[in-house]
Parts: sequence; C-alpha cells; structure tokens
Amino acid sequence: MTPNITVHADAVLVDIDHLADRTGQERSALAAFLTGRTWGALTEQGFAGAAARCAAAGLPEPALLATGAACPQTFTAAADLLGTAIGSCAVLTATLASTEAAGTAGAIPLALDAPPHATTGCGALPLPSLTALAARPASPWRMAFTA
Repeated sequence: MTPNITVHADAVLVDIDHLADRTGQERSALAAFLTGRTWGALTEQGFAGAAARCAAAGLPEPALLATGAACPQTFTAAADLLGTAIGSCAVLTATLASTEAAGTAGAIPLALDAPPHATTGCGALPLPSLTALAARPASPWRMAFTA
C-alpha cells in the first residue's frame, strides 16, 4: 500500500468545469472537504452558469469565482484575490494543461484522474479520486490522499 501524501496549503482553487464528470460520491466528498475552508472556483466557461454548477455539485459557496484561461497568470491572480501566496495555494484540476499551468505559476498542483505514481513535468501530485481527500483536524488545510 502506498503511504498517504499530506499537502499543506492555505487555500485551494478548484477547476469546476469538470464537476459534471464526477460521481455523486466524489462531489459529496469534495463538498465535505471544502465546507468551512477558503476556496475559489475557476472556470474557462465564463461566469454564466458557474455558480449553478457549484450549487448542482452541492459545493459550499466559494470565496472567489474566477474565469480565465488555464495559464499561470490566472492561477496567480486567483491566489492574490484569495489573499494567499501562490506557493500556499493548491490547485485541483482534471486537465494536463491546467495542471502544468498551476505548477508553472508556483502553486501546488493536484492532478485529478492521474493514475497512481504518475508524474508530470510540473511535479503535480496525482489524485485518483476526490473521495481520497481528507481534512486533518490539526490544521484546516492539510489534505491527505493516497498517491
């Protein structure tokens, strides 16, 4: 069994464009994880419908709703708007381009759907399923998942 990897971050940015692709169990796990925490929703599909996608997934209201291309500048600007240094911000995304852009920006990229032990050029941590997210009570932003 692979040991859990614990990621420490002050905030998380979530790519909400792929929420409909997740199972109900995964959306529920993400909602439980985000509740009471600082998070931002990112979309390349524009603001129209973004809040509805979050609500349909059962997610708590984000502190930030941002739209823009998956590029380092988008992730850096979103972290700034959350009041968090980009290096203290985890980015949860399901596309390789977004994962690499987050890593290039200096964020902590979490690659959703990446196979275990997968690596990318940006050093993203693979997250095979949202159900693997687990908050650590000692710190509000400790995420643990099996990689």
